[in-house]
Amino acid sequence: MSELEYDLASMKIVFLARYLPAEGSTTHMYAVAKNLCKRGHQIYILSRGTGGDPNANLLYENAKAHGVRFVKLPFPLYSKISFFTRCQQLIAYIYSIPIALFQLYRLKPDVIHAHYPVTTYVAAIYRYLTGKQFIVTHHNMNIPKHIFNRKGDYAIAISRELETSLRTTYGYNKDEIKLIFNGVKDHNMVLDAASVLNLKETNGIPTDAVIFGFVGTIGTRKGVDVLIEAFAQCKHRNLHLIILGDGNVDWLKDLISKYKVQQQITLIPFRDPMEVYNMIDVLILPSRVEGFPLVPLEAMMMKKPVIRSNIEGAEDQIIEGENGYLFDSENIMQLASIIDNIAMHPEKLKTYGENAYNYVSRNFSEDLMVDQTLQVYHLAQ
Repeated sequence: MSELEYDLASMKIVFLARYLPAEGSTTHMYAVAKNLCKRGHQIYILSRGTGGDPNANLLYENAKAHGVRFVKLPFPLYSKISFFTRCQQLIAYIYSIPIALFQLYRLKPDVIHAHYPVTTYVAAIYRYLTGKQFIVTHHNMNIPKHIFNRKGDYAIAISRELETSLRTTYGYNKDEIKLIFNGVKDHNMVLDAASVLNLKETNGIPTDAVIFGFVGTIGTRKGVDVLIEAFAQCKHRNLHLIILGDGNVDWLKDLISKYKVQQQITLIPFRDPMEVYNMIDVLILPSRVEGFPLVPLEAMMMKKPVIRSNIEGAEDQIIEGENGYLFDSENIMQLASIIDNIAMHPEKLKTYGENAYNYVSRNFSEDLMVDQTLQVYHLAQ
């Protein structure tokens, strides 16, 4: 069977996930699933579900409307770590085994693809019983090894740093690791100048300032504290910051008050980020830890340059001085210097934005990502 025939032949594909929060790994999983559904494949996601989070529920319903099917398993949801919750987690993982195996035997999937390494024990048991190979994607660095985290037949790394980690930490050989960068869809939602002006006025965003943006979960992992402190050092410039996201909002408000930047920052609860991408001139992602984040790619697809901390995936996404800027993680002074320079010389942003769009369209499209994923599925048949 040729690769084209393989793509066209309908497959039954199972994704394994512990749960489905409103975060990057879930967004990635849904993007792949919806694209595969569009190509005629049947996608089943076996997980604990959304946990009731409203934003996660919206993503879930959208995926369901695009043909993705869901099967609920009793994987644990506990986030607070203690001896008691660890015991509860252990019981839940063990209790999930017969239920998960029943569903796999019922579905008889052509492909099993785990998106949470902690769920690979289910795929490994099914492999032992049936010989069915499975694939696992590692979305983040430094995922701990333990009894439930089993080695797949193939592992997908979403960054070069993860590719190296899978060899050194998990013992995969070169042929078992497939480097597939995350990809994004071109939504063709870049608005004209008049529409952007109206959008800013509607949301109370200054129309004469350089607008910076952050999109993501509010917390130290994403480096929001680094961003606020760096931004405060430039508050004498004509600039404004939009922060779109949920999380530790009270902590963020305390930071904003501490650095007296209330007038320079607008907080927006998480929603579809396309309007924010249209309002901003440049995106900032100051994360301390990442896999291969989608937010910079989404912004670049909207013709926005990106400032990124120089951690996992950054050098593959950003070409310094062409489509964005890099700074050392947690280096507040370096980030402040970049923000200050942009505020004084915003004229270069349009060229950087065009370069960003051309670069991401060429290297990080959703269709390319799914084409490469299908090639791995072919290997695991």
